[in-house]
Amino acid sequence: MNLISKLSSAIVFSIVMPVMAFAHGHGHLEISHSWIKASLPGSKMTGGFVTITNKSKHDDHLIAAYSDIAKKTELHTMVMDDGVMKMRAVEGGWAIPTGATLELAPGGNHIMFIGLTGAVVEGDMQTITMEFKHAGKIEQMFMVKKAGEKKMQHGHDMTNADANSEMSHSH
Repeated sequence: MNLISKLSSAIVFSIVMPVMAFAHGHGHLEISHSWIKASLPGSKMTGGFVTITNKSKHDDHLIAAYSDIAKKTELHTMVMDDGVMKMRAVEGGWAIPTGATLELAPGGNHIMFIGLTGAVVEGDMQTITMEFKHAGKIEQMFMVKKAGEKKMQHGHDMTNADANSEMSHSH
């Protein structure tokens, strides 16, 4: 193989391989604004938030999330129950239709980290794995941001809550 053939092969390989990886990865999902609320001292849980836009020609579905920062990582939603806002685990996750955006945000749908294995500190980056029906498992870096208030925006007192609390954390 002469030098021109080797260079041509290298150029084709360097162009084709990233395109193939893009197609098999999460190329059809645009993932942005991924962050986790920093935990307060003594807190055993916190929330994670992210925006996912489906740019594919096919619907997808966020079905689960996984992490090393907590004993349990669940997809959660907020519901009103007798005038009280409560969190509930979402079995099966959320559909993300073609062209739609799924926004997980404080006060709404979110990723819940229950039974934190250590402090979740502002400025840290945490790897969270999200599992999609079609795109499969995707690792995403989440920035940890300051908790700010004692209560998360969805009304949980994160200073006294623990993984077994039934106060307003129902399944």
